[in-house]
Amino acid sequence: METETPWQKQWIPQQLPSLGSERWDTVWDELTEGFRRETVPAGTVFYQQGDPAREVIFLQTGQIRVECIHSSGKKRVLCLLFEGIPVGEDECLFGGPREYRAVAVTACQIFRIPAEVFKRRAEASPALALKLFQISARKSQVLGRMLIRDSFLSVRGRVIQFLLSVSEPYGTEEGAGVRLTIRLTHQEVADFLGISRVVVSQCFQSLSREGLLKKTRQHYLIPDRAALEAQLHMFPGSTALLKALYLA
Repeated sequence: METETPWQKQWIPQQLPSLGSERWDTVWDELTEGFRRETVPAGTVFYQQGDPAREVIFLQTGQIRVECIHSSGKKRVLCLLFEGIPVGEDECLFGGPREYRAVAVTACQIFRIPAEVFKRRAEASPALALKLFQISARKSQVLGRMLIRDSFLSVRGRVIQFLLSVSEPYGTEEGAGVRLTIRLTHQEVADFLGISRVVVSQCFQSLSREGLLKKTRQHYLIPDRAALEAQLHMFPGSTALLKALYLA
């Protein structure tokens, strides 16, 4: 299974005369300097929609889910954030209440940086500003792909694309296929795709009947990744959607 270069390494500035003594690989260390690292359990809610933006969470290890919950109770996962990335910096830079909710998916090691300190350090550090620009560009790319996926793929296509995407960071090769190394529930897939759990269950059952998906010991196996990709290619304009929809 081919893997692409992690997005953080696809662009590393080579000519930074304005940075002086700043080093690209120590930007996060300098951002978190002076603050205590915390370990928080899975399920920790860092902030809710509507909360004031008082701090930035720097995620050193673990995984955080950013999601939006409608007044009807319907939930939509916007993205998954992985280690080495700030969380909730947008509202801290521009003001206003939190637009989304952030929840720890796994146990995480984090730093809490007050919003005013974060802003001062971003203003004083060209390297940090470039890092934040890089993250903003990646977020735009991820959300753009999500919009295209939701606009042009059928529900079945969206489920297939999700499985292919998650198999990149969370899959181990097994013959011609890939075994997912994380447990996935139908509800989690539904939340990520913005569709009902019943529809996801129907799609999974259909893929299982066709031999394109199997479940063994709480984990899913894609027996033939190429065959599953071929299903996705049946949908017009879907080739460009085989990139992972994660900030990882």
